[in-house]
Amino acid sequence: MTLSTAAKASRAERLRPKTGQTIAVYWSDEHYLGDLVDISRTGLQFTATSARTLRPGTKTEAIMLDGNGSRLGCGTSVVARVSENRLHEEGRSSVSLKFDTDQMHLLGALSPSLHTPEYVTGELDPKALVGLTSMLDATDFTIDAFYKKSGPDILEKCKNFRPWVDDMMLKELYQRFWRVTLTSALDHEITVFDPIRRTERPMICFDSNSYLGLHRDPRVIERTAQVLRAVGYGTPSAQMLGGTNRYLRELEDDLSDFLGREDTIIFPTGFAANIGAVGALVRKDDAVFRDRFAHASIQDACRSSQARFNSIFAHNDMSSLSQLLEQAGAEGCQGKLIVTDGVFSMHGRIAPLPDLAQLAKRHSARLMIDDAHGVGVLGANGRGIEEHWGQPGAADILMGTLSKALGAIGGYVSGSKDLIYYLRFYATSGMFTTSLPAAICAGLREALQIIRNERHQRDQLWANIRAFSPALREAGFIVPDAVSPITTIFMGNHRLMLEFSRELFDAGIKCGNVMFPVVSKGEAILRFTLNARHTPQELQYALDILIRLGTKWGVLHRSPEETFEIGRRIRHINPPRAPQGLELG
Repeated sequence: MTLSTAAKASRAERLRPKTGQTIAVYWSDEHYLGDLVDISRTGLQFTATSARTLRPGTKTEAIMLDGNGSRLGCGTSVVARVSENRLHEEGRSSVSLKFDTDQMHLLGALSPSLHTPEYVTGELDPKALVGLTSMLDATDFTIDAFYKKSGPDILEKCKNFRPWVDDMMLKELYQRFWRVTLTSALDHEITVFDPIRRTERPMICFDSNSYLGLHRDPRVIERTAQVLRAVGYGTPSAQMLGGTNRYLRELEDDLSDFLGREDTIIFPTGFAANIGAVGALVRKDDAVFRDRFAHASIQDACRSSQARFNSIFAHNDMSSLSQLLEQAGAEGCQGKLIVTDGVFSMHGRIAPLPDLAQLAKRHSARLMIDDAHGVGVLGANGRGIEEHWGQPGAADILMGTLSKALGAIGGYVSGSKDLIYYLRFYATSGMFTTSLPAAICAGLREALQIIRNERHQRDQLWANIRAFSPALREAGFIVPDAVSPITTIFMGNHRLMLEFSRELFDAGIKCGNVMFPVVSKGEAILRFTLNARHTPQELQYALDILIRLGTKWGVLHRSPEETFEIGRRIRHINPPRAPQGLELG
């Protein structure tokens, strides 16, 4: 495969001189050239005076560094680049050298005068592994084992959890799966800092929710920048006080019109929108029903509500929901609220909206749909699940986020004016929090206009969905129907998922890794989110790597039971080992 020119090559970790320290660069131990900007095991960059001409392609053994009074040779190196533009008024240019062989001795000798990049903190720091020992095999556990622990000290569970993190770090799993640090924009192609190889690496990203790539659209960026310059980067006040900026009001109106609702309230996040709406509406004599696979924000919202009848129905199972609705009615519950995702965030399945609406009507219940992953994606005009099913207005409460197809941050609830005015005063997660920044609101309006007026991004997204998911199934993986941008590959046992994920990461593929309790026990998955900016070459590369690994682990054309058994037989995940050599480029 081929990544873009900008992200094609891995780049070793670059160290810079500490503040107040200068490392001079010399030619043959006699002629001062300039000062070091940064250095890695594979090369360095320095600012050079115009006293000596250095041309790209020049090979030399004459470059030396002043390491605390002693001169250190850089070995054979080649001039990789000389900037055309002068960086300083005194007439200096930037020169990049590439070493013929790794020069680790230079880093060691200069280490007292160097510091790592500012973002190399916490678990990224090489010192994070110093002194760690395995107190358990972390792959014997899923994280629920530590959450459930109880005792007289509420912080004891934190102490018990840390050995799990330590062992995952020692096995080189933690750094590949959680808090992976991007040094580029989040896009279909990304550059990440790899703390294992100590490099900045190009990767194909299947872990972004920006389905249409609008967060990178020049029109959205420019509009956001205009308002940013005009009013600043934040709107630090609650909406009820000084936080209702004009751009937020305009966004509310645009969303209401697009979704066919009377009014809309904006929240700082989608999580806050679900917590606020359910908390404001459900009382102690009410009943609330949620799908088993509904988003964590729905689960938390329902659990924390006052409802005395608080139930989970089987995934997309209308018979299960109907029985619970009848039971709630028989127990004398008053109000009833059904809450579910439109597109389920982990598996990508779509809720049966017509059946849900029919059941809600039959039992005098209200229906709330979280359409976070549907808006901008589903329907002929991108209006989401209601347009997909041809049932405008089917949801009494239509919730969504501004962080998926719209590409920013925030959440909303749309509905009748009665509903929205009520939520403005009683949804505490909206009332008692800072307003969404005006510049973000302005950018979101621009993104929404693009969704309304253009369809080529959505068409490209669906072309990618229809190319990728069926190809995986044909290759022999267990994948669902191609009904949304979320494609999952069944792994079953979490050990198999961890091994598979590690090798995908080493091959330059970033995807989601999902195990219990996010999904049911024995149903671990790899989660790929597609977007309109993925190229056919990137999809084919990912497919080729997946098939190669599927063949290696023997999971192609297997049943779920067989796949789970393959993972169950993996007893020990090896500690640090050399990457398997699947090179990009």
